[in-house]
Amino acid sequence: MKRAFTTGLVAVTLALAGGTPAAAEDPVIGEVLAILKQRGLIDEAKHSELVSKNSAYEEKHQGLLGRIEWSGDFRARLENFWFERDDLGVDRANRARGRYRLRIAGKATINDWTAVHFRLASGEGDHRSTNRTLGNGNDFDPDSIFIDRAYLELKAPEGWAGANGSLKLLAGKTKNPFTWKNGKDYMLWDHDINPEGGAILFQTKPLEGVRAYLTAGYYILDENGTSEDPHMTGVQGGADFAISEQVDLGVRGSWYSFASLNPAFQTRTAASGAVTDDDYRVLELAGYLRFKGVEDWPVLLYGHYARNVDAGKVSSFTASDEDTGFGVGLEVGDKKEFVKLGFGYYEVEANFFPAQFTDSDLFDGFTNRKGFTVYGSRQILPNTDLNVTLFKSSELRSGLPVFARSVGNADRIRLQTDIVVKF
Repeated sequence: MKRAFTTGLVAVTLALAGGTPAAAEDPVIGEVLAILKQRGLIDEAKHSELVSKNSAYEEKHQGLLGRIEWSGDFRARLENFWFERDDLGVDRANRARGRYRLRIAGKATINDWTAVHFRLASGEGDHRSTNRTLGNGNDFDPDSIFIDRAYLELKAPEGWAGANGSLKLLAGKTKNPFTWKNGKDYMLWDHDINPEGGAILFQTKPLEGVRAYLTAGYYILDENGTSEDPHMTGVQGGADFAISEQVDLGVRGSWYSFASLNPAFQTRTAASGAVTDDDYRVLELAGYLRFKGVEDWPVLLYGHYARNVDAGKVSSFTASDEDTGFGVGLEVGDKKEFVKLGFGYYEVEANFFPAQFTDSDLFDGFTNRKGFTVYGSRQILPNTDLNVTLFKSSELRSGLPVFARSVGNADRIRLQTDIVVKF
């Protein structure tokens, strides 16, 4: 038996030495080589040679698909609406609906500098939602899956951005590089929007406890072959400061320029509340303050301000450009320890930002609105959260017919109850 075992090991060794692919694919080849060395059948030099040969073969023949990092989430939602009679005289019936969201993401690391990201998601063809409504179809027909993200990430070699810096390029249908996770950052951008174009992201840590960043992006809004494409250029700079072990502070400034806008773009904007056909040059300022002095009960204060400096006068309100939006909020707690609770108040005038990009939950995706949100989150099981969010909204201006598109169904309460599972 011992001789047979030894003979088998020698055969494996000879196969490896000859470069036979079948031997190199053996999942226990490393253990076999270690046993051969331990029993004196190969010396240290031959062991190192065979290990190196096997590693080179695996690196050459291993498919990239086997190295994709997978992640995803599933959300089940019950959504309720309660409406009041609006300024158009409409008294819409209250309603309830069930919805789900499924997202599956992958990251393929090609080499030290290159990666490809992609995400597939459920949805109904709405660029501001990956939700699917239960019963939206006939007789349990199949639901659609969309390409939610697909982009290339190129990282600059180490040292190109300084000793403590990083520099990378995103190109394709990318994640939005202009939002953060400090509070409810959805006044300008709905988080389901993934812009199409490219961006350069730079960040550095010049001092201990300080992170500074600068992002610049160019995105196509509507490609066409007869005139210049409507497009957006965005530049954002900011910094995070660890003031002490208990206090963090963050600030940012953003500039968005929407240019070469055509009538089709303006029509889509007007459908969501805008009342002018001017260009959009938007300055945004945002900040947050986090206090961690009470164990398990961190406190976060955050705020946003935005102004469209190119907004034109509105005929019915000549003293106002309807060009400003702001929001303030407070969060307390930790969902993993006890519960996280939050409150936010927002006002967004009709022309402060292209209306088709604003959050679709807060004001149903319309501008010329004001209101508040109250929310809570609790981790009920590992990687499983229970979230409850209430939105109360109404119109800012009710003058007809100028603001007719945004006053319909504006006075409403929306309640979302979600179970979110991450994997």
